[in-house]
Amino acid sequence: MLRVRVDRHRCIGAGTCIFLAPTAFKWRQGEFLKADVLDPETVEEEILRDATASCPTGAIVIEDLDDPAPWVSDRKRRLS
Repeated sequence: MLRVRVDRHRCIGAGTCIFLAPTAFKWRQGEFLKADVLDPETVEEEILRDATASCPTGAIVIEDLDDPAPWVSDRKRRLS
């Protein structure tokens, strides 16, 4: 399961996430030109990751909740 969030302090309102995944992201209510998460489950993971990568400020963060130790690389896991 993935958790998606937008850091509103880093978001500059470029809107590429909304353009690429309009059902997953929306304009934030009450704040001019800030994106917010709507429903990330409505798009495929690949599209969600593309939208995240397209953010010019890196304001979108995807966390894999099924990964107990995301800071450990796959190579280190195979060795242990």
